[in-house]
Amino acid sequence: MSSFRRFILAASVLASASIGAQAQQPYGGCWHPDKVKNWSPETDANARFNRSRVPLATRFKEPTIMKANEYQWYEGELCNATILFPTCSQCPSQGDYNFTGYQPTYWQYMDKLVYWAGSASEGIIIPPPAPVVDAAHAQGVKVLGQIFFPPTYYGGTYDWVVQMCTKENGSYIYAKKLYEIASYLGFDGWFINSESGGHDGWNDWIREYMSYAEAGGQPWMEIQWYDARNIVDTEKMKTHINTSQFLEYGSAGDHRSEAASIGCTEAQTFSKIYAGVQVVNSGYDGWGGQLRAAMPKDGHVGSLDLFCPEERLWKDWVKNLLNTPDNCGEKAYDAVKGVFRYEQNMWVNPKGDPSYITPEKETSWIDPTPTWPGLSNAMCERSAIQSMPFMSSMCVGVGKYRFVHGKKRGTHDWYHSGVQSVLPTWRWWIENRGDLKVDVDWDDAWNVGSSFKISGPLSAGDHLMRLYKTMIPVTDGGTMKLVYKGAQGATLEAQFSTESSVNPNVTIQPSSTKEENGWTIAEYDLSQLNGKTIYMIALNIKAAAAVNAFDMNLGELAMLPADYNPGALKVTNFKTTSTLGDGKNDLRLLWDFDWSNDFDHFDIYVKDGSGVSNLVGQTRDEAFYVPSFERHGSDASIEVRLEAVMKNGESYEVGKIDPKYPQAAAPTVSLIMDKSYMKVGETATITAHGTGNPTGFKWTLPEGLEFADGTSAESNPVKVKATKTGRLTLGVEATNATGTSNTNIQAIDVLDDTEYSKVENVVRGKTVVDYSGSTNTTEVPARIIDGVTKPSDSSQKWCNVSSENWVVFDLENAYRIYGFKIYDGNYGPEKGVDQIKNYKIAVSDDGKTWKNVVEENDVADQSLKSAFIAPVKARYVKLVPEVEGTLRIWEFEVYGIDDTKFTISADNALSMEPNTTGNIVVKYDLNGDKREANFACTATTTSSIVSFGKITEDKDKAEFTIPVVASNNVGRCEVEVRVTNGTAYKVGRVNVSVDDNTQPSVLAGSTATVRHYKSDSNMGGAAFDSFTLTTLGDGDKTAEGLSAIEEPSTHNYDTWAIFECPDDEGWNLTKVKVYFPDNNRGVNDNDKEGTVNKDVAIAFSNTLDLLTVAKTFENIGETSSVEYLFPEAQKCKYLVVKCNVNPYFYPSLAEVEAFVQPDVPAGPVDMTGWTKDVIAERAEYKMVNYTFYDDFGAFYSTGVQTEGAIADESRMVTTKNGTQFKLAPYDENNALAMANDDTYELKMVSPTSAAKLHFLAFSPMRKPKMEVIANYEDGTKSDAATFSLPYSHIDELEDNEGKGEAVFGLGIYDNDRTEAASSWDGYFNLYEYEMEVDESKKITSLSVRRSSDTGMPILLAVSNSKGTTGIKDITIGNNGVARRVVGIYNIGGMKVERAVAGLYIIKYSDGSSRKVLLKK
Repeated sequence: MSSFRRFILAASVLASASIGAQAQQPYGGCWHPDKVKNWSPETDANARFNRSRVPLATRFKEPTIMKANEYQWYEGELCNATILFPTCSQCPSQGDYNFTGYQPTYWQYMDKLVYWAGSASEGIIIPPPAPVVDAAHAQGVKVLGQIFFPPTYYGGTYDWVVQMCTKENGSYIYAKKLYEIASYLGFDGWFINSESGGHDGWNDWIREYMSYAEAGGQPWMEIQWYDARNIVDTEKMKTHINTSQFLEYGSAGDHRSEAASIGCTEAQTFSKIYAGVQVVNSGYDGWGGQLRAAMPKDGHVGSLDLFCPEERLWKDWVKNLLNTPDNCGEKAYDAVKGVFRYEQNMWVNPKGDPSYITPEKETSWIDPTPTWPGLSNAMCERSAIQSMPFMSSMCVGVGKYRFVHGKKRGTHDWYHSGVQSVLPTWRWWIENRGDLKVDVDWDDAWNVGSSFKISGPLSAGDHLMRLYKTMIPVTDGGTMKLVYKGAQGATLEAQFSTESSVNPNVTIQPSSTKEENGWTIAEYDLSQLNGKTIYMIALNIKAAAAVNAFDMNLGELAMLPADYNPGALKVTNFKTTSTLGDGKNDLRLLWDFDWSNDFDHFDIYVKDGSGVSNLVGQTRDEAFYVPSFERHGSDASIEVRLEAVMKNGESYEVGKIDPKYPQAAAPTVSLIMDKSYMKVGETATITAHGTGNPTGFKWTLPEGLEFADGTSAESNPVKVKATKTGRLTLGVEATNATGTSNTNIQAIDVLDDTEYSKVENVVRGKTVVDYSGSTNTTEVPARIIDGVTKPSDSSQKWCNVSSENWVVFDLENAYRIYGFKIYDGNYGPEKGVDQIKNYKIAVSDDGKTWKNVVEENDVADQSLKSAFIAPVKARYVKLVPEVEGTLRIWEFEVYGIDDTKFTISADNALSMEPNTTGNIVVKYDLNGDKREANFACTATTTSSIVSFGKITEDKDKAEFTIPVVASNNVGRCEVEVRVTNGTAYKVGRVNVSVDDNTQPSVLAGSTATVRHYKSDSNMGGAAFDSFTLTTLGDGDKTAEGLSAIEEPSTHNYDTWAIFECPDDEGWNLTKVKVYFPDNNRGVNDNDKEGTVNKDVAIAFSNTLDLLTVAKTFENIGETSSVEYLFPEAQKCKYLVVKCNVNPYFYPSLAEVEAFVQPDVPAGPVDMTGWTKDVIAERAEYKMVNYTFYDDFGAFYSTGVQTEGAIADESRMVTTKNGTQFKLAPYDENNALAMANDDTYELKMVSPTSAAKLHFLAFSPMRKPKMEVIANYEDGTKSDAATFSLPYSHIDELEDNEGKGEAVFGLGIYDNDRTEAASSWDGYFNLYEYEMEVDESKKITSLSVRRSSDTGMPILLAVSNSKGTTGIKDITIGNNGVARRVVGIYNIGGMKVERAVAGLYIIKYSDGSSRKVLLKK
């Protein structure tokens, strides 16, 4: 297909940042633990597409074993741990439109299937694809999803193990959630691949999971365990009868002796202990020795677990076709034929005849490789066919076409395991076979997608073709229906065994035959079998004379009850969640239905204006995805029809919808350009595209452009030449059957030489705001804006494997953007790799509202992709590439120009103390640019540690001053300053830190536990030596504190210094400082000098099992210390300093200091949750969003006028009681108005301890009551305090003061007239209220409500006051070291939570104590 490139001219404004190509394609789940914790089918848009509806069939074991050869036995089991799609995150939920999908079909030799999937980057929790579950369940095979904990060298982390084993309220939350996922999606449990380290919670986790399964009526569910060991985990195997284990490779043999130790019978060991076989390395036919070790010829002793046989069976054939156009067509057909041949060789034998006994040579030291016998030479075929109706359409799950009753109704290659039929048990056991071949025929089928072609020379006589092992009781006759084509020169007899034998004892001739679409439908009356059980179904191909070129297609076999007339399938709510557009479309279809044993599958048809109904898909589930299709002409809608196909082969409509296209309109024009900026004399080629099938275009060129190279106004494409500089607008007239549109597009900038030279790659070295993910921490999007287009290092790229890829860049200023370049996979040092198929690019001014400017499709053949757009002003760029496979981008370029002259500058950093005000000064220089009317400066931050006062400008100095107000919170943030001039703006960033350097370290005098690991500490269960040391908190910042460790370091991050908070409530950490002796220099175990610590990580948590790394200092070199200031305080019980020591150096630290959030001082408390803006900061129309007086009145600040103002720009209010309150920012919501009985929550920015809370409030309506409850950090609450508010309006100031008010006579702002109201409207008073709270606890929020039936209390601010107990949280001991209060006891020795007046004993963290007399 040709490349399709388009920039969007219409206002393509996206409400969110998602502009992913083919966004509707559903994929299988591939998650990390965080994504699973709150999973539900209601929140997972793909859940129903990934849900299997086929129930797990029950297998039987016939009374007398029915062997195809003497070496077959039942006991040993086989679990197939196989990869079903190359990448777990891109596995389509309902198959796909290509021919190369993997199709396991020899289910009769499998007992379980494990979906082998998962990676650290994509996801570690992967449910199996629903179509494969459908196919497996129909034949009684259990299917397990994967929970993969990869080794650290593959990106794994022990944190995921800890997270998975997390308990909340006494339960393993992930055990329950993963059961819910398996239950809803319809599979049978999980394979836990534990390669990141063990955890002592797993056994109880498994028990809890299985308890959910049993309570849910699914006792067959299973957990299979793997931990790379060849020793049976006896305790784990005892957790449940359905817990099994995959033993490490090389363990094949007899494990029945383990029965007693794992609490089961010898027979049950076959379903619990599986020896792993590394098929991916041995080849599909190279593990005969391991097969015979577990499954000797004279009887089985063990079971096997095959690791990734598909790598040799399937991947070797299709790996060069996947994700290429050749995944359809002849190359794909030839490859998949090879796949089926290899599958036959492994599962059956190279002869493709389960009755054939492969000669097995004796092995020796000279030739140790045994002959491959085929699994049919060891395993007895399994079956689950035990009742009528039964039907098989002989579909192998992949097809060139879709057939209905012999007619082609769909003509696109496809695969979908879920519509795979139950194929014959014996493939192929034909007596007197001679040179007859049996092959899959994808060119002709009766139903669905394939049939089996039997061809070759046929000798005279009988040719018994054993098909199905069954155990079907016949009680009232019935019919065997056989659909076939050809078979000239032979008759087909149905033969049955009514004994548990492979030898038939009943022959039945067809009772009727008929022809339909070239196929013969023969029916065989089963009435003579009444009262008997059918154990085998066979066909006898009987030839009176030899046929040299026999040819027959087996299309369908069904066993149906007598007079079979299946009831109607109940299907409801057939719908689409998709909206059709003018261009390419796809459809998500959903419906509800009740499963019925009469049901076989659904057919989905789409009919457009051509009148042809195309069979676009088939499934046995409740959802289907219809991939890309185009609007036919000016169709108003399409018809989508859902038909149910029953097991008698008949179908009927069960749902129909007609999704509508947008109303036909005159064309919307878009352009393809090879250049959008140029110099005079240069040319550009422009192609117009339009919606609604335009019949013609007409161009109008502006002065400065002329047609070139023989093109004209009616040409398309057109070539234009620049003759004059300027920003040039083109006119395009486009006509279609509906009408004509005229579009004017400022499409080309013709630049002078100076401007032309300024066009550059404006994304180089800028900021990556966010991105979808990467395969590791090295190959990240920052690598593709480093200016290196052809790196020599293969890791110098962005690499990701995901169904969604996107990255957002901040250009750090607004640029006029012309175009983009992508240096794709094959451009760099790697060759023959996947490339981007489709991509979109969007731009934004604020990073929130996006405009789509590029859309390219079918460009996988281009290693260097370029796209030019009509010039657009933007700051942010979002790239959304779509690749089938692995994304590899070496470089991304954005070409643009800074078309403004003015500049700004500001200091890079501002350091402040809590509760202080500082200034950011922004200098500007217009450099000849015109000062526009909107010239202004703004400041923003996402942090709550600072706020901003009123920004002022000094025109003489050409600078803005931004007051920065620090809260009580310690932390750091980034402030963005922006100066706007017309449509242009410039941006600067200032790093603001708020720190209290007067606070002592909470680690002073503390004891540290130091671990020195004997292996990689990231692996769970790693052994370590432990040391208890006081030397890291003794105040000496230069002396060695780890001299107790006498062994050098030899592993990554093998030295941990652990500090535990002595208080149960933990620390609110704000800053950590780590000191090193001798500037981090030392001598290693080989007497060589060098730096000791290579990297140091600061981590914190409430449990040592799951640490959060806040900061890693990498390659620290020679330094005396490192310091980390948290962006905001972090609550934790433990602080851990992890040292990655250079190899063979001895661990070395001198001191560790940690600082905590200072308590909120008496005075104003910062709150969030205000609901209304009632304070005007300046005199403008509609300055507030809420008026509390006569629909126009509010308060105002001194920014309106001084007289009557509630406060100045400091927002401070001091009451008559001397209490200080601080109002919320004037340009935000700053009041809580309670007009109803709802309860509102005000959150404290920083948890606060106080003896009393003070409230500033008033009532503009009647005399309401206000109720306040304080919510403490420990989950408890205060008693409710209720306050009665007076009506707060007064008509005049005279004689009204001194009547209990806290603030008297505030003026009223007229929100409609942009000024303070006149005295005729009166004034308002404010009132102060207080409530006592528990000072020993910290308050996190307030619950506030109106507790009266009428009136409207309005709360404006909150303040606090401290008790006068004299007890300070942190004091300095006699040794000069900080100590912390850890307990308060009364004179009787009892611990108290809150001290009141009296005599108390205070105990400190350094072990000391003292008596204190408290007064109140």
